[in-house]
Amino acid sequence: MTIATAEGSPLKLQTELGSLGERLIRFGQALQNPETTVGQLTSLANACGIELKMRAVAESGRSG
Repeated sequence: MTIATAEGSPLKLQTELGSLGERLIRFGQALQNPETTVGQLTSLANACGIELKMRAVAESGRSG
């Protein structure tokens, strides 16, 4: 919800920043949850304006 003010729109900015903050918190929580899928992470990152790039590296299990 946005409330218009005579001085401009500082309340709108606060609402938008608050909304972004909530999305960032959800993204951060998902990053910490081992049950979260790559698709879910990608969707949450996109909602925050973040382009998520991942790379998988195979390990041989042998020590050098």
